[in-house]
Amino acid sequence: MFRVGDYASDTNTRVVGKSVTVSRVSTDSRDINKGDLYVALKGPNFDGHDFILEAFEKGATACMVSRDHSELSLDDGRTYLIPHNTYQGLADLSRWWRGKFSSQIKVVGITGSNGKTTVKEMIAKILRCEVGVDNVLATQGNLNNGIGVPKTILELTSNHKYAVVEMGMNSLGELRSLAHIVCPDVAVITNIGTAHIGELGSQDAIAKAKSEIIYGLPKDGILIVEAEGNYTDYLISQHRGGVAIRFGESCQADILGQHSRSASSITLKISYQGYAIDVDLKIRGNHNILNALAAAAVCFSLKVSARSIKQGLESFDSVQGRLETIKLKSGDVLINDTYNANFDSVCRALEFLAAEPGKKIFVFGDMGELGEFGPSLHTKVGEFAKANGIDLLFGFGELTKKAVSSFGANGTHYDSRSELLGQLRASLNGQAHVLIKGSRFMKMEYFCNSLIT
Repeated sequence: MFRVGDYASDTNTRVVGKSVTVSRVSTDSRDINKGDLYVALKGPNFDGHDFILEAFEKGATACMVSRDHSELSLDDGRTYLIPHNTYQGLADLSRWWRGKFSSQIKVVGITGSNGKTTVKEMIAKILRCEVGVDNVLATQGNLNNGIGVPKTILELTSNHKYAVVEMGMNSLGELRSLAHIVCPDVAVITNIGTAHIGELGSQDAIAKAKSEIIYGLPKDGILIVEAEGNYTDYLISQHRGGVAIRFGESCQADILGQHSRSASSITLKISYQGYAIDVDLKIRGNHNILNALAAAAVCFSLKVSARSIKQGLESFDSVQGRLETIKLKSGDVLINDTYNANFDSVCRALEFLAAEPGKKIFVFGDMGELGEFGPSLHTKVGEFAKANGIDLLFGFGELTKKAVSSFGANGTHYDSRSELLGQLRASLNGQAHVLIKGSRFMKMEYFCNSLIT
C-alpha cells in the first residue's frame, strides 16, 4: 500500500523506527493482519494504546500513537508514527492517500438528512454496471463519520475508477473536515430535514452544516441538489458559481422525473439534456423516486451511459432495514425500517405504510437527538399517523407517549418489549402491514426478528 517513510517525508509526521511497508490500516486490534498499520484511537470508554503490543504480536508492521503517550517505550525496534493525536493522524493519512489518486479516480461524496445510504448504494450499483464490480469502491454500510470516512478512503487502490463515499455529521465543522479528506469531484446533498436538530438548533443550521461538503469540491466540481428543497438556492449559492444540477419532478429540475405506479413497482421516466430513460423500480415510496433521480443525476454528470443507469436502478433492491418488506409466515407483511429514525424519515415511512392494503400497524420507538424539539415532534408523529389512516400505534420509549396521546384511540404505550410483542402478535390477522421504526439506540430490530422467527 505505502511506505511509512514516504508518508512521513510528505507530511512531516514524526516516525520512530524503520520505514516499513504498510499493506492495510486498521483501528481495531482484534482485526489485525500481517503488514497492517494499527491506529490506536482513544474514546470515552477505551484506549487503543492498551492494545499496541497485541497488534504487533498479530503482525502489525507499525503503530500510530498519540504524542501524549510518552510513557510508551518507542525504542523497542518497532515502527511508530506519532501525530499530535491519532484521530487527526488518521485524517491526515487518509487525506494524503486520497491525493495519490486525485487524477485517476472520480470520487462522489454524499450527505443529507435522509437517503444517504440508499443513494450511495444506487450510485454504486449503476457505476458497477458501467465499469465492473471490482472497479468501484463504496462506503460499507453507513460508516460515514470521522473514523469510517478516512478508513473508506484508505481502501482506494489503483484498480478503482470510482469511489462513492457517504458522509455524515452531528455538528458544525464535521463535514468541512471530512470534505477536505474526500475531496469529491461530485457532491450530493440529498435533502435538508430535521435530523440532528437537537444538536444544531434549527433547519437553517442544519443546511449550513450540510453545505460544508461543498468546501471539498474543486472549482470545476459538480453539486447535486433537490430541485424542490427549501434550501436549494442557498446550497447552490455556497458553490459560488460552480456547476449545480437539480433533480426532482418539478419544472425547476435539470434531471426531471415523471412516474406512474403499479401494484408492485414504479415506472420512472428520467429526462436530461435530450436523454430519456424509462426505469422500472423494484422499490417503492415517493422518497425513493427522489433517491433514484439523485443517483441518476450523479451518474449523468460522470458521463455514465444511459444503459448502465437504467440497468443499475432496475436491479436495485431495498437496503436492509430501510423499508425492507418481508412476508411473514402468517401472511402479514413486515416493513422493517429500523435502521434509524428522525421526524422526516418517520413521516415518509408512514406514507409508505398508508399506501398499503389491509390493516395498518405502526410500532414506534423513540427518535433521538431532538433535544427540546423531542416532545413536539413525537406529538406530530402521532397526529400524522392518525391523519394517514394508520389503524394501530404501539409506542415503545418514553417520548412515544406523546405520539400515543396525539394518535388517540387505538394508540397504546408499552414499557415492556415482551408485552408489546404479545399484543402485536394478537393484532395480526393474516392481511396486516406492520411498520417498525425507531432510532438505533431503541434496538427496534428486536421486534422484527421476533416476528420473523
